[in-house]
Parts: sequence; C-alpha cells; structure tokens
Amino acid sequence: VRPRSRPAPDAPALVLRLEFTPRGALGSVAQRRLVRRVQTELDREFGAEVPAVLDARGGFAVVPHARDVSEGLPGALREAADPGLRLAVTLAPDPAGVPHAAYVAAEIVRVARACGRPPGVHRLDDVLLEYHLSRPSDGSDRIAALLAPLADRPDLLDTLRTHLGQRQDRRATARLLGLHPNSVDNRLARITELTGLDLGAPRDAALALAALLLTTAGRG
Repeated sequence: VRPRSRPAPDAPALVLRLEFTPRGALGSVAQRRLVRRVQTELDREFGAEVPAVLDARGGFAVVPHARDVSEGLPGALREAADPGLRLAVTLAPDPAGVPHAAYVAAEIVRVARACGRPPGVHRLDDVLLEYHLSRPSDGSDRIAALLAPLADRPDLLDTLRTHLGQRQDRRATARLLGLHPNSVDNRLARITELTGLDLGAPRDAALALAALLLTTAGRG
C-alpha cells in the first residue's frame, strides 16, 4: 500500500461510518486483530493507507479524492469484521465539510437501525424520509410521547419496528421475528390498544414511524 499524495485544499472526501455488532465480548487481542483486518480491507479498497479511527464497535474513515465504494467492499468488511455490518457512505465537498459529513453518516446508521432496516450499506437517499422525520422540531416531544405506553414492552417496540421496516407485511414480520402471523396480529392489536394508533391508517403509520425514530435513533 502506497501513501496517498497530499490532497488539494478543496478536494472532496468520502466519509464512511462503520458499525459492528460483534458476537460476545472481545478481548484486547481480538479487538486489535479485528481493527487490523478492517484497516487492511479499507487500504486494499482505495489503494492507499486510509485515515481511520476504529475499535471493536466500528468507527470512521475518511478517503480524500474518493466519491464512492465498490460493490465488493461491504462483503469484504463483513467477512473481516462482522456479518451484521452497517456502513454509511457520505461525501464531504472539501476538508472543512468532513465533520458534518461524519455527523450525517452516524445519523444515517442510527436511523437505519432504528427503523428496522437490515444491515448493509446505507446512504442518505435510502432513509431520506426517515432521516427527516427523526429531526427535532416543536412537535417532537408530543410525537415521541405517543409510544410512551410501550416503554416497558420491548417485544411490542421490536414488532412495531420490524413491521414498519417490512412495509407492514405481517407475514414478513412474522418470519423475521420467528412468530406465527396471528401472533403478529395480536401484538399489533395490543399496540393499537395501548397507543391509539391504527397502523392500517397512513397518517397513524407515519406518526408511529416518526415516534419510533425520535425515541430510538436519538439514543445512538
């Protein structure tokens, strides 16, 4: 791997947010090996040493001059680190824009996870509506409070997240949760009973999604 030449002052930079969900606690040696494997794949992808801050949970990488990742990078990173890898890709127009691009990348990962999207590559366009709904506003507290009755029911919150992520397909929801479709129906009915939200109504489904994003994405 050759060092990359010094970028022009106004050169764009690709900013990556990586999130791992390793199975079980990793010892210090295993963590260092994981980080080395990920760093090796990043360097191989871009043909130069990639500036990155990584640990066992993920991190950030900044690649001057680059504008996108190859189709093969996510698979290589999954093999090197974690099958449940989430990778957000953003572009900074110049070095001064890197901090904001990193913030957006981190938010993309949090929003994708919060709304039940499967692991993989995430871009802002993939979660554009969800990202917008998760931004604080004058009505945020009131919207988030809609799910307060589910605060001590993680099973119902997980069902809601999965159901919305599967475009309200009860069979797909049941398959992912390992439940019978009738059990999903019972949980959805209980959600409606506790919150007053009818998930079959487009407005209520949008409110449920916004509430879920505001209460979940903000926790990291």
